[in-house]
Amino acid sequence: MSTEIGRYGTWSNFDRVPASAVIALARRAEALGYDLFWVNESAGREPFGLLGHLAAATERIGLGVGICPIYARDPFTSHAAAATMHELSGGRFVMGLGVSHDVSVRSLRGQEYRPPLTAMREFLEAYRRATYRAPLPHGEPPLVVAALRRRMLELAATAADGAFPFLVPVGHVARARGIVDDAAAAAGRSRPLLAVTQPVLLENDPERARAAGRAHVGGFLDRPNYVRNLLECGFTEEEVASRADRLVDALVGWGDEAAVRARLRAMLDAGADHVALIPLTAEGAMPDAPTVEALAPPW
Repeated sequence: MSTEIGRYGTWSNFDRVPASAVIALARRAEALGYDLFWVNESAGREPFGLLGHLAAATERIGLGVGICPIYARDPFTSHAAAATMHELSGGRFVMGLGVSHDVSVRSLRGQEYRPPLTAMREFLEAYRRATYRAPLPHGEPPLVVAALRRRMLELAATAADGAFPFLVPVGHVARARGIVDDAAAAAGRSRPLLAVTQPVLLENDPERARAAGRAHVGGFLDRPNYVRNLLECGFTEEEVASRADRLVDALVGWGDEAAVRARLRAMLDAGADHVALIPLTAEGAMPDAPTVEALAPPW
């Protein structure tokens, strides 16, 4: 599975940049040798419309959505969207699904947030059963689940093609690798895909780098899903609440080009099949096109 999507990717939320800039970055990432260009779904652009345009604007690079909240579309519509994108892109699409967060589902979508594991299990079952009568010349697109802790990782390994954890340190990757591999083996399935993201910042000054890193991770650290996982990774509640240096350093790869490339390689060495860098500006925003340029693969 890892050879189908490649080892090197770039991921960003593009809602605050013009569509023309997204297209230009996707084309440049393709020219630089990246394997996969990920977009996210939040409260901005509809991802499949954007990805359909990117499919027409590129030729080789894979296109992924990481992730689609399961509350945004029913399983039937989600499967149809993924299958359509896979066909129109020439077999270059990767589908990512996640349970999102209670506050987003309730406040933005006005829906009830269900127990995450049950909701995802039922969604995946319905997604796999969905009727689809159009051609599938490239088969089903790879399907990854935004999974952090053991039971969701096991579900990703047994009911999908793999896991796509977000906001994790290197140590988490090795643990996740073992969990998904064991779960798949017990179910008689092949080795699952493990894809991860890694925020990166080309900045040598520790104070400036950590300030940018805190700006990037700060909003995520208000979400219970991420907090619980980081506590399991060995960080304290105080470190999470204060956005401590040790936590920021573990989540954001910063330094000169050599140091950042070493962090990206560390993710691969820990067991990730695919690493998507999140290119941060000096203020911690995304995307940063010069960083995508400077860190072109291989790492």
